[in-house]
Amino acid sequence: MYDVVIVGSGYGGAVMAGRLSEHFKVLLVERGRRWTTGEFPKSLPQLASAYMSRRNALGLWAMRMGVGTGNAFASAYGGASVVNYGITSRPEDHVFESWPVSARQWDPFYERALSVLKPTSNPVGDSLGDKRFLDLVEPGRRVDLLNTIDWESCTQCGHCCPGCDVGAKRSLEKTYLQTAERNGASVALGKTLVALRRGENDCWSLTLQETGSQATETVFAKQVVLAAGTFGTLDLLNSERSVLPVSPMLGQHMTMNGDGASFLYNTPHSLSGHHGAPITTSVRIPFIDAQEKERTLMVMSGRIPFSMIQAPALLMAGAAGLLPGKTMGDASRDSLTKRASRRLRDLWSVTEKGAMSNTFMFKVDAEDSSSGIAAFDRHGRSSIDWPNYGEEPILQFARQKLHSWADSVGADVIEEIGSWPLMKNMGVHPLGGCRMGTSVHDGVVDEHCRVFKPSGDIYPGLRIVDASVIASSLGVPSSLTVSAIAEKAAEHLGSELLAGV
Repeated sequence: MYDVVIVGSGYGGAVMAGRLSEHFKVLLVERGRRWTTGEFPKSLPQLASAYMSRRNALGLWAMRMGVGTGNAFASAYGGASVVNYGITSRPEDHVFESWPVSARQWDPFYERALSVLKPTSNPVGDSLGDKRFLDLVEPGRRVDLLNTIDWESCTQCGHCCPGCDVGAKRSLEKTYLQTAERNGASVALGKTLVALRRGENDCWSLTLQETGSQATETVFAKQVVLAAGTFGTLDLLNSERSVLPVSPMLGQHMTMNGDGASFLYNTPHSLSGHHGAPITTSVRIPFIDAQEKERTLMVMSGRIPFSMIQAPALLMAGAAGLLPGKTMGDASRDSLTKRASRRLRDLWSVTEKGAMSNTFMFKVDAEDSSSGIAAFDRHGRSSIDWPNYGEEPILQFARQKLHSWADSVGADVIEEIGSWPLMKNMGVHPLGGCRMGTSVHDGVVDEHCRVFKPSGDIYPGLRIVDASVIASSLGVPSSLTVSAIAEKAAEHLGSELLAGV
């Protein structure tokens, strides 16, 4: 009998395991495997071969395609921390106006998470050109980012995504999960939760199946924490794996977090976009919606990993040739011959003399309206349906900014893939679906992440602690907020266990 079984090892599950394992018997279950330095995909073919499927059940990543949207997610020990850029950013205070916990009440939990994650700024960030560019197009709005990266080991290759092969990223394996293992937590890798039942004596039974196999085992726990990520948790709660009815709010108010990526191609400015490097700077731009509420548009200086940049460079060189060029602003000092020369150079080798070195990836996170709805296929797998997502007002505002920047500096615009014919809006931050609320009428969990019954009561010993409980779009990468949510939930659950509840 375990005190706590935690399903999932991303930011929610890792924090819970790290904190609770100090005093309690903990089992951490992860459907994926441990990925080590040197084995991450280094090319587009290798990335394709790492895709998770029935034949490759322990793959690194997968996609969920809904109406109007597509979202990528990771499957690995350490969750998204293994494949992301390590950006650690707190949202604006107004984000929490619709949450049951105010911005100020979250302060101590953000601080606890930061004390463990220890993000720092890129020491060579000033030399990359991105900060100067953002100061030019949006004076006074730049917000530099902190990353969970060991900069002394970092080679600035930009291969944070889809996995650092030089060991510089301080993923969860090096922080919360390392603490959990040192504290004696048991770890079951390559195991999928296939059945969850409330048994006698106030305990839970969990049937675990070996990933990609039919072999199963059953474990028992006083407390269960579902931290399988947005899609993983929705799958568990809306399938035959669970006989637990929950709030009718399940699958409602989902958000893409404003994800999108466009390009200002072949500008007159040196941006070092040809060699990758981590994402280390941004601007935050206020937007007032139709209800006179403030929202935030965050534009980051995105990156393409260097080892994967040749194919995008070829595609952009071709796409830009089909688009009308922008020749306003200081582009007048950048001759057509020079622009054409840079583009041609990228056809055979992407270097600092090519067009990609002068290209800005307009990587967006934004406070969208959280109007997505979970849909489930015949296998019980969830996705986000949001047919008109690209028409969100804040995304139209982002598009206007993209074009105004192009007019200001002189650049070819390559718009977000969702604007192309027959394409979907793609993202990597699916949030919500089990949102935090004040009651069963507006949430699936309460402020301590305890799960509501349809009657409004609380399921004893059951919590959801991952990105699915986020109550509204954040407008910034979600890792720090999920960590803060987990810190709060861990404190409350630890108190319950010590009190014998």
